[in-house]
Amino acid sequence: MGLRLSPAEQVRVRTRAHPRALTLPVLRLMFIALATGYVQGVLARGDLHEALVQVRPWLAGAVWVLAALALLLGCLRPAWRWLTRTTVLTSLRIIQRAGPGRSRERALHLLAIYDVRLRQRRGQRMAGAGDLIIEHGAGSQWVLAGMPEAVRFRELILREVAALRRQVAEQGAPPYSVYSVSPAAPAPASPGSAAGGGFRG
Repeated sequence: MGLRLSPAEQVRVRTRAHPRALTLPVLRLMFIALATGYVQGVLARGDLHEALVQVRPWLAGAVWVLAALALLLGCLRPAWRWLTRTTVLTSLRIIQRAGPGRSRERALHLLAIYDVRLRQRRGQRMAGAGDLIIEHGAGSQWVLAGMPEAVRFRELILREVAALRRQVAEQGAPPYSVYSVSPAAPAPASPGSAAGGGFRG
């Protein structure tokens, strides 16, 4: 499902979380492969206890089922989340979309933003990634987790907020306090509107 923009809205940045978010799923994949191979090798030994030999086909099948479940929940699901969740900065909003066909959407009007703080753990700092904590509304926060080039992304957001505020002041439009955050519906938000809820970044 394509991103709907208002006539005056332009996309500035389109990104997803830093690829380092895939590190843990990859490590899990390696562990699952090694553990599965080891257990299957043990079950294939000729000196296996007689009681285990009798149920060996069932044990081998159970191992494959457990490996498949671990692969699905520990590797494929987080990788799918990473692949299908995108963050978009436009000249009017910050939008985060997730799910098949980007069916879930959360958006925040730039004029509702009070501040953007950067939080970096040691590993994130080395990779240039970080969590952007967006202050908006009445003390509310929205966390964009694991953003790449987090320092630069924060600067871009603040720059767009400042530019939009100048434009609003010059045109005599309503003050930015009128832009609120409301729960997001499964369908995309209306162009130029402010919506929130759904999921955290």
